[in-house]
Amino acid sequence: MYPELRHFTSMQEMYKEKIKAAEQAWSQLHRQKEQSSAVYEDLLNQYGKRNSKVTMERLTEAKDVYLRNLSKERDALEILDDLKESRQDRLQEYLKTLYMARDREMNMASQQMETKIQQLERMKAEYLMMIQQIHQINEYRNTTERETMDAITDFGQQYRTFSNDSSIYPKLGMLEISSRDIQHVFTKGELPHHLQHYISGGQQKTLKRP
Repeated sequence: MYPELRHFTSMQEMYKEKIKAAEQAWSQLHRQKEQSSAVYEDLLNQYGKRNSKVTMERLTEAKDVYLRNLSKERDALEILDDLKESRQDRLQEYLKTLYMARDREMNMASQQMETKIQQLERMKAEYLMMIQQIHQINEYRNTTERETMDAITDFGQQYRTFSNDSSIYPKLGMLEISSRDIQHVFTKGELPHHLQHYISGGQQKTLKRP
């Protein structure tokens, strides 16, 4: 993760935690306000009735408790709204920086990828040149076999064919890089199992992203 994205996600996480705490605080104060409102409303309903034990002092006290809780709830809601507004403003303001950083990282990765592709082109040429050299060596073997056979048969002897079966074509087939292997490396980020023993003494090695 590049620095600007790390900073953006860090701000998001910070606001998420603060807003969660503010929501919990508001929720608790809201319950307290609702409870004190119910108590005050109940006392209001009882006040003035015959044989009511609710005094003006008790009613005023309940009203004060309700108003205090109402004020606390409003303050908590204002804090919550301010946090949400601050989060929106700060993150929105930072988006331009984040997009610029994203473009930088993407362009850099694209350049690295293009460099690797060019390196692969050179390796492809070297690969084919080695096949060309194998072809030349194979031609020499065939010429050696043919000329030796011609000389011996001209001498009137039966020619003994070279006994070592060293046909080149099955081995060349093993050198082909299949699209399946390419797709495996590109999607999994690691070498196919049958090629891993060529790298790091056969240890599993995940290819790192640039």
